[in-house]
Amino acid sequence: MDIITLIKVLVSGLLDAEEDFLEHLDTFSAFEETVHELTDKMAADFLGLALTNADKLIRESGKRKSSYTIQRRRQRTLISSAGDITFTHTLYRDNKGRTRCLLDELIRLPERERFTPVAEAKVLNEAEAHSYQHAAESIKTNGQTITKTTVMNKVHSIEKEIPEMEELPKEKKACEYLYIEADEDHIHRQADGKEQGCFMGKLVYLFEGKEEAGNGRRKLVSPFYFGGLYAGTAQNAALWEEVDTYIREHYDQDALKCVYINSDGASWIRAAVNYVGKSKLVADRFHLMKYINRVARYTPEEENLTKGRFYKYIYKNKLLAAKKLLTRIKSHCAGSERAVEECRTYLTGNWESIQRAFHDRHVLGCSAEGHVSSVYSERMSSRPMGWSETGTDRMCRLRCFIRNYGREKVVELVNYRRERELSAMAMEATGTDGMIDEPQRKRYTQKQKEVQRYAEALHGTITRNSTVRKILAIREQIGNI
Repeated sequence: MDIITLIKVLVSGLLDAEEDFLEHLDTFSAFEETVHELTDKMAADFLGLALTNADKLIRESGKRKSSYTIQRRRQRTLISSAGDITFTHTLYRDNKGRTRCLLDELIRLPERERFTPVAEAKVLNEAEAHSYQHAAESIKTNGQTITKTTVMNKVHSIEKEIPEMEELPKEKKACEYLYIEADEDHIHRQADGKEQGCFMGKLVYLFEGKEEAGNGRRKLVSPFYFGGLYAGTAQNAALWEEVDTYIREHYDQDALKCVYINSDGASWIRAAVNYVGKSKLVADRFHLMKYINRVARYTPEEENLTKGRFYKYIYKNKLLAAKKLLTRIKSHCAGSERAVEECRTYLTGNWESIQRAFHDRHVLGCSAEGHVSSVYSERMSSRPMGWSETGTDRMCRLRCFIRNYGREKVVELVNYRRERELSAMAMEATGTDGMIDEPQRKRYTQKQKEVQRYAEALHGTITRNSTVRKILAIREQIGNI
């Protein structure tokens, strides 16, 4: 099949569908579906034809003939965003006796890959927002099987170390203050088909400040997200080193005065000051309020009065007075021991960062709880589902990636993974640069110009033959109103 045949089939199908529609104007939905199917099939067939033609040009290349011997030809089918595409590719034997498919190597297609990069990116985008089953059903195929396990494997195959997808700025930003907020989501762990405990998905995001977004809401200025499991001390250090590297690569260190890190007191967040330059911890008021509220419930006096005393001691930097108040509550209120000791531990371990939260005018309020909910929880923990360790880590990274770069960049993430896979196979240089030489391209392009002349002739034929039928069909429809 050639491109002219494809055009004939498409045009014939479109005109037949339009003729049926004009005779029955109340079938527009069916008409739309038919047109969509026809154009998708045309796109898939054309992609397959283009790959087959590329394989033919390689086969006829003089450079190929001098270095590679034809072994056999075979068909290969890929799942694309337009449907299944089938094309011919040729297997060769090189001078070292190795069997190779030059077309696959040139288009950077791993040997057992079933998806085009765009189709895989579509699956990942769907899986990021919906279930694996929904993602599996998002691409239509003709005989190819896509299961939720297929989607899961695509998510698991995302590279653990993801590079920046944008070039580093030629001129670094000059910001005096940067802000980091961090928190974790507890994601159900699945093992042997049962939920067993939780994984801790860590979320860190850096931003330059907050601005009004209307309706009393505020939004982050230039946020950038980091996420994953990062379990253990070494991995946690790697996380904060990534954050520090990003800051150094994007922000002028001479202009930067301080990086404020909002913390709920968790040890993995407190460790950040050991890795992020010019950083200072700031206590999250939300968690401080939770500790104080729990203790205040046990006091025999007015609860708000007790809260007021705690906040007065905090404002006046009187840690000893706050501890004495906790001791009085513990001695006079049965059952308060645990709440009191937890509050005492929190105040003692975070007093400096608490003072900074109340007295440093550059500090901003923390919204980490809301961000964890929108970035992680709505997909990973708000519904009864279990996750594997790899799945948890890669989904966290994927959701952060999409917030940093947008869904359109996921195809670059796919290509990055494929390049890593091909490199891991220790594939030597193909020696196929310039395999299709310039004279070949010119001869092929000249042939394709015949399609343009055919299209012009087809346009005149369609105009002459179909206009009268359309007018008559519309008149009949109007007469039936």
